[in-house]
Amino acid sequence: MSIYTLLGWTANALFFARFLVQWLASERAGRSVAPVAFWWLSLLGSIGMSVYTGHRGEPVLMVGVLANAFLYGRNIMLSNGAGGRRRVPAPVLVVLSIPVVTLLFWTGVMKARAGMTSEPIWLACVLVGQALWSSRFVIQWLSSERRGESHFPLVFWWVSLAGNLLLLAYNVHLADAILVAGFVFGPLVQIRNIMLILRPPQPMHAEESAARAG
Repeated sequence: MSIYTLLGWTANALFFARFLVQWLASERAGRSVAPVAFWWLSLLGSIGMSVYTGHRGEPVLMVGVLANAFLYGRNIMLSNGAGGRRRVPAPVLVVLSIPVVTLLFWTGVMKARAGMTSEPIWLACVLVGQALWSSRFVIQWLSSERRGESHFPLVFWWVSLAGNLLLLAYNVHLADAILVAGFVFGPLVQIRNIMLILRPPQPMHAEESAARAG
């Protein structure tokens, strides 16, 4: 097993663990929540996956992974109460990943996969899917900045679901087990969080109502 394959599978393990952490925390809270462990696992997973996608010759996927890594770091700051006034707008963090990846491929440090531009339908699929996948955390960041805490709005999960399905289709086309594994379980988590957010508020028991009234 090469170091790149090991990094790819390790990143997937971290991504799976983050959703497990977020799902369990949300089930306990009865609503969609964002524990700080989710962001740390996401950041570490993104570091490994950015190296793997670069080695795989997928600059579009690499841009999305790095963009999300920057946003994960910002959410760690918010979760630790270090929001402050010196905040960098989320769109800047997303765009920052583009020149980094461009430089890596332009200098020959990494090489794009042969034949990528000769597949217009699949190229469109990955571009749209990655745009949705990256914009979901811009949406999440804006919502969190308004609330002053890390927060998942409903639209975050709908955009995540759409982007996840497109990227899953693209990675199935590539027949890359590591990349497929990174997206195959996502829809389950996204749909469950949509259900938690849309679930009607649970009526309070008589004892709880009396306690609050007292």
